[in-house]
Amino acid sequence: MKKIIVSVLAGFALVSTAKAAKAPPALEALLPMETVLLMAAPDYASAKKHFKASAVGRFWDSAEFKPFRKKLADGFEANVLAKIEEALAIDLEAFEEMASGPVALAVVAGQDGVTNPSILLLLDAGRKSFTLRRTLSQMERGWKKEGHDVSDSEISGIDFVTVSDPESDEKVYVGRVGAQLIIGSEAGQIEGVLARLDGEGGGALAGTPAFAADHGALLKGADFYLWANLGQVIPQLLDNAPDGAELGIDFGEVFGSLGLNGLGTFAITYSERPDGAHSDVFVGLPEAKRTGLFGLLETRLADASPPAFVPAGVGAFTRWRVDMGAAWNNLEKLLMELSPDVANMVEFTVGLLGKDRDSNFDFKKSFLKNFGDDIMMFQMPAKGLSLNDLGSGPMVALVKSPDPAGLIQGIGAVPGILPPPLNEAVLEPRKLGEHTAHSFGVMELPDPSTGELVVSEVLFAVKDGYLVISTDADLLRGLLDGKAQAPLAKRERLASAAAVVGGTDSGFFGYQNDRAMIGSMMETLRANADQFQMIFSMIPMEGLDEVSLDAWLDFSLLPEGDAVAKYFDITVYGAATDARGFTLKMFSPRPPGLKR
Repeated sequence: MKKIIVSVLAGFALVSTAKAAKAPPALEALLPMETVLLMAAPDYASAKKHFKASAVGRFWDSAEFKPFRKKLADGFEANVLAKIEEALAIDLEAFEEMASGPVALAVVAGQDGVTNPSILLLLDAGRKSFTLRRTLSQMERGWKKEGHDVSDSEISGIDFVTVSDPESDEKVYVGRVGAQLIIGSEAGQIEGVLARLDGEGGGALAGTPAFAADHGALLKGADFYLWANLGQVIPQLLDNAPDGAELGIDFGEVFGSLGLNGLGTFAITYSERPDGAHSDVFVGLPEAKRTGLFGLLETRLADASPPAFVPAGVGAFTRWRVDMGAAWNNLEKLLMELSPDVANMVEFTVGLLGKDRDSNFDFKKSFLKNFGDDIMMFQMPAKGLSLNDLGSGPMVALVKSPDPAGLIQGIGAVPGILPPPLNEAVLEPRKLGEHTAHSFGVMELPDPSTGELVVSEVLFAVKDGYLVISTDADLLRGLLDGKAQAPLAKRERLASAAAVVGGTDSGFFGYQNDRAMIGSMMETLRANADQFQMIFSMIPMEGLDEVSLDAWLDFSLLPEGDAVAKYFDITVYGAATDARGFTLKMFSPRPPGLKR
């Protein structure tokens, strides 16, 4: 069956008798309400146009990126797509070019005694119905020539081609109504689509309250989206879960304790607009059901903007106003619900921390009960171009605490329960100018690109009610000194971009300097191209005629960061919580000066 599904979905196969063409209903008006997973482009031609005009699309098509892109695309097309097209007698590019209107791939829950989910694929070719018919006819002849098991059938008066699996009773039906291509693995579901296509059937996804709410709030207007009805899937998973009685596990209770049985819907959207790229990630979880894992994340509405000491030159910044004390209490409760034995073991282990050096030391009081409601992290662009520097620039993390010095004491107690020689690590004072930090000492780690040992150190210090953790002594010293520099909060266009994702007072805010971070990544990849070629040459590529990845991915062809800087600017992240659930919002404004 898997071979049939892959073949048919890859090929969008075969022809049927066509009715008079007319504008198709929206996808949600055609798909059944039992749909549990949907990947869709409500207007594929428009979405494709938007992407090509976007900053990322312009970068992908740019002359600067062409040498790398062309080698990658040529290798993939010659060694993957060409083999699929040859084996299945299909033309993938032709179908992609014909997709003019709505396109959707849906997974539908089994109904009426059917236990396995079914698949529906809808593709509207718009004004290219004749081209669709001709292409499918050519493919039908090609399939028969290749010996595929193909036969004719009829569903609701429409001719369909049936592709059967000789090893099972399962089938896939393929048909066309005007410019509308319909592929499905269950005839009953196809009957419903055909009825709704004529405006005669009910039971559409649009009538499902969960989908209707998400469509109105998130999906409507998106170029592409993924939607899943987890609230319908999870009960079925629990019904089919293995019996854990022999292990003393009740999977229903585990899901309940984790809070997973409270999940409703999940969605990811992506849209390109004149002002930039927009994306949302939504987790549907009613407020009353936010227990277990989700009870750990007690984000509160508060200022999450970058403080004045965060420099404008950072590569990335994140601030999260999470109540860490409440999170620990919820974690203890969760562990006790899941396994009292595990909870007691954790409690016993925590009680031992620090006792080897001070019998009166209370780790829970000094550390676990000593957190505030603010976590920040910022990272500078990498200093060098070695593989060790890839994505690992100097970093600072800040954790709010009523007694940050106590947190450092707690950190120093952790090695006491580790096996030798780790248990011998001692947190020692470390002078940074006029300031005192603490460190377990300098570690030497091999650089993967040269094999040379690289000095690494993690430093701990106190600043204005925060525990400060850093991987760079100079960066930490500048922070402790209060070194004057342009703040990130005053960066041009930051405030306007932040407003798009809900501002900076939702309790969560993130920022990335795409121009600096992506430029640094490309420079590092290019500088270490020979190392990657050696790595890629060692990765087996079975079924691809021994082709090596180094024939596709040649990082030496990547452009210099400055040459493509105009295609990148920044990305900001925000969060919103309402009665329905959580939404992570992302926005990348169109780089200034990049014309559409």
